Amino acid sequence: MDKIDRDEAVAELINLLNEHPAFENLNVEQTAKLAEQCSIRYCWHGTQLLKQGDQNYNEFYMVIRGEFSAIDIEHKPPRLLNYMDTGSMIGIRSILNDVPRSATVEAVRDSVVAAFNRKTLDWLLTQDPGIRDYFETIERSYDEKALIHFPGKQPDEVVVVWAKRHFLAFLAKLTGPTLILIIPVVVLIVGEIIGVSLFNVATSWILLLLIAPFLIISALMITYHYVDWRNDDFIVTTKRVVHIERILFYGEERREAPLTQIQSVTVESHNWLDLFFDVDDIFIKTAAVGTVAVDNLPSAQYLSRIILRQQQRAKERVAHSDTRAVRDMLNQRLQKNILAERSKDGADPKIVIHRVLPKVVVPKFTIDYFVPRIKVVTPNNKEITWRKHLFILLALVLLPLPVLLITLYLLLASIVGLWPFTSPVDWLWITIFAISALVAFGWYLYRYDGWRRDVYKVSDTKIVDVQSSAFRLRGEHVREGSFDSIQSITYNIPNFFYKLINLGDVVIETASKEGNFTFTKVFNPSSVQEEIFRRWDVFQQKRRETARDNTNKQIVEIVGEYHEINNPPAPNEVRPY
Repeated sequence: MDKIDRDEAVAELINLLNEHPAFENLNVEQTAKLAEQCSIRYCWHGTQLLKQGDQNYNEFYMVIRGEFSAIDIEHKPPRLLNYMDTGSMIGIRSILNDVPRSATVEAVRDSVVAAFNRKTLDWLLTQDPGIRDYFETIERSYDEKALIHFPGKQPDEVVVVWAKRHFLAFLAKLTGPTLILIIPVVVLIVGEIIGVSLFNVATSWILLLLIAPFLIISALMITYHYVDWRNDDFIVTTKRVVHIERILFYGEERREAPLTQIQSVTVESHNWLDLFFDVDDIFIKTAAVGTVAVDNLPSAQYLSRIILRQQQRAKERVAHSDTRAVRDMLNQRLQKNILAERSKDGADPKIVIHRVLPKVVVPKFTIDYFVPRIKVVTPNNKEITWRKHLFILLALVLLPLPVLLITLYLLLASIVGLWPFTSPVDWLWITIFAISALVAFGWYLYRYDGWRRDVYKVSDTKIVDVQSSAFRLRGEHVREGSFDSIQSITYNIPNFFYKLINLGDVVIETASKEGNFTFTKVFNPSSVQEEIFRRWDVFQQKRRETARDNTNKQIVEIVGEYHEINNPPAPNEVRPY
């Protein structure tokens, strides 16, 4: 933490108070008096400033330096509500409404805050009663922001901006409907020329029949373009940028880029209309997913600044997390009891190796085999298996299943004498029907087994694509890929019918020579993409932390050894472990 004394902290606090909209009606003397009533607190990374449910709500705070996160720990899993950086007010809701703390607030970097008590708040409200309304309004906006949800939102991210395309993008689609509307006008003019009065249109059924189709088609096209304009989303969170492109009655596609992989953000205007109405195209170049392009966004320059600001904050959080890890490791190392260490000249401990023969698992034929599950999760949630959509299975067994049912019915009818038989038939026909039923069952089972063995698997570290033939008669191709090589995960629903039955493809772009993985024709592709992205994100975080700890461990050991050389223990001293 940067060194800062009380006078310097108060000076920075006064500047923040002067710039804060809640205190804009206070004069210089009131602002200075407010700043002098605070106490300065220093919070190391990870320090809890507030605890959810705590009924000790006699203080509220203003961030002078650093950043804090508000977390709903009662939600399962814990849910991030907001990030609060320099100038943010913390804990004001509890004092205003006399309610327990609504969230746990902890420092995500070394921070400095100004703490105010209830007496200061009472004095502040007497100076400007409008401050209460401002605080209540800002608290409601925090709640609304925390509750914003989009498909695939993670519990550790908050939506910063949710944008739609500019209204000009909708107007640009109205050329076709407008041209169609011109046709009825031409028809009306022709009607006037040939003697059908414009004022008698309501009674001229022939003219109405000529005009109505154009009006209906134009209205339907306008409605289509409006809904199609409104259903696309551009979302910026504290972790990533997401673009969801939905085409009405056709399908949808989703692309996203983690903030840490963004290389540049470019904004382009095409003509004077774009400049006048502040509508631009934005191009987000990344190190992994190529370029995410979105056209006709309002205030694209503002969005660009938000993206870059959130990217910088995300990188700073990672850097401060690394600093905390080094600090913890160094603290543990310096407190280590070197007298309790095993002598380096001593004998190594004896290692006993127990050899265990691999367990032979005999597959069991159960009724569970015939249950067509499109998603299977292991009890410990370590691995998820997806199969193709049930519609694909239905297409495969569309012929063998009816044949099987018909032959089974004929077999039963031939035995007991049901229609089309008037009495039980002889054994020859029964044998023929029995063989036919077995052949039909084998045909059905062959198609079903081929669908069942063709699976996609995702664990905590890798993805697996299994392309198998029925009963492996024509072999099986198993392709595995580590999360190390994954660069992006997108999904695509190609047409309206697939959208109707929620069927699509999940494309996993990798840096390997074998190319991309594609989970084709899976059910609910957005949930599949969400699950893979969540596991990939956790894997990337763990890998980065492991690499960081391995590097830091070497540095910490050197510092620890240097400390022990320069601070040797006394002959009878035993240092705490």
